Amino acid sequence: INAEYGGFVRFAMGILLDEPKFPVSNRAPSFTETVGNFSAYDTLRWSGATAAALPLGYAVGARGVRVPSMVAAGMLGCLGGFMLSYQASAGRLLGMLPPNRK
Repeated sequence: INAEYGGFVRFAMGILLDEPKFPVSNRAPSFTETVGNFSAYDTLRWSGATAAALPLGYAVGARGVRVPSMVAAGMLGCLGGFMLSYQASAGRLLGMLPPNRK
């Protein structure tokens, strides 16, 4: 606990509290570098989350709003899948996850 901030721990964005367990490829990857580092599994995860969300959205929608519900769920699945893939890619670049096998 840090007394300088009134007894609360203050966290700043971009500060890693854990030491990397694997070789660091890039300490501060940009958005394009992180997306460019997507593996085939990351792309599969992204598209799989999107594909799984579409029928789920259709199934939970009431009559008359099934298609809009499917579209909304598909957008959420696409965003969630992208965020999971982005996190994995950034973790590999920062040395928190094992690098891609060649």
